[in-house]
Amino acid sequence: MTQQTRTARPEADPSIILPTPERDELRTIVAQFVARHGTHEAVRQSIDSDRGYSESRWRTLNEELQVAALAVPESLGGHGFGFADLGVVLEETGAALLPEPVLVSAVVAGQALVRADDPESVGDLLGAVMEGTRTIGVSLDGEVTMTADPGATDGTGPVANGIVEGVLWGQGVDSLVVVASCGGERVLVIVDLAGAERRAREVVDLTRRRADVHLVDSPARVLVGAERFADVLRELNLITGAALAAEHAGIAARLLDDTVAYVTQRHQFGRPIGSFQAIKHRLADMLVDRERARSAAMYALAVLDREDATDADLAVAVASAVCADVVTRSAHEAIQLHGGIGFTWEHSAHFYLRRALGDEGAFGGGREARRSIADLVGV
Repeated sequence: MTQQTRTARPEADPSIILPTPERDELRTIVAQFVARHGTHEAVRQSIDSDRGYSESRWRTLNEELQVAALAVPESLGGHGFGFADLGVVLEETGAALLPEPVLVSAVVAGQALVRADDPESVGDLLGAVMEGTRTIGVSLDGEVTMTADPGATDGTGPVANGIVEGVLWGQGVDSLVVVASCGGERVLVIVDLAGAERRAREVVDLTRRRADVHLVDSPARVLVGAERFADVLRELNLITGAALAAEHAGIAARLLDDTVAYVTQRHQFGRPIGSFQAIKHRLADMLVDRERARSAAMYALAVLDREDATDADLAVAVASAVCADVVTRSAHEAIQLHGGIGFTWEHSAHFYLRRALGDEGAFGGGREARRSIADLVGV
């Protein structure tokens, strides 16, 4: 008896990843912002602040660029753009290694609130997220215990208890979206972290701080009940994977641009080192990697915009595998091709390698994604 395997090829029309005038304009706007406010020197300076990022840059991202409102439906106060449009923002902010919580608070947490059983009941939180006045972390792997009936009338609302390990931006976020066990069922809740104890973790990626969050009777609201929990959790995991892939694609593009600029300027034996065939071959490999990563990430995000898509899980798994491998390989190549200066701590290449390794620890790397692909295609 032979095992039936699933065809591992894109099912949607390739045209869904083609550039559009609107996306090109959005990319230009974000790129200009990053060039002004997200230089490597500015990033290094802001990661030493109490929050680990620039509050003024975060305020501008939300007030002027309104990144948190882009993919929120217009009926809920957002702009109603798709994930493919949001991917342009993620590429550019990822390329600059901005330490602000764009991925978690503006994207994943915002989408969790959009998918609440009663979005209007958390409209205050969603509005604050879109304005950038409240940051929300997300931990879809952790699990806490929620006690007290959400419908209780005795004045005691639900509270959460437990330890959530390794929360990205855990030291600075105001709330946390997390899985909770309630009455033998799993639900998605949002917890107020005002009184929570937070213990900072030592991290590889200095642009993304992490902390263990200890919850003791922390006020909680149910976002998604047990009936819709599995479907919403799957959607949020897909959004996380596709958004992270877009960041990695942006990093690969930036590393290639920076490396080409360096080997064009650096001379040896009276000629630019980029003119040597050995260097050209390695740059060509980086270019192929960049195109593979960008195509895979944009396809995954575009598929998430299609209600009739049947290959979203596979598309995101492929994008995660391709982009995770590409970003690590590109970072190593950039360090090597920059020569002696590339090995110094002062050079930005190390920050990119640290981001790649940090993301692997926080989200899982290419191996885990390839395991998902094998499961999906029946290998």
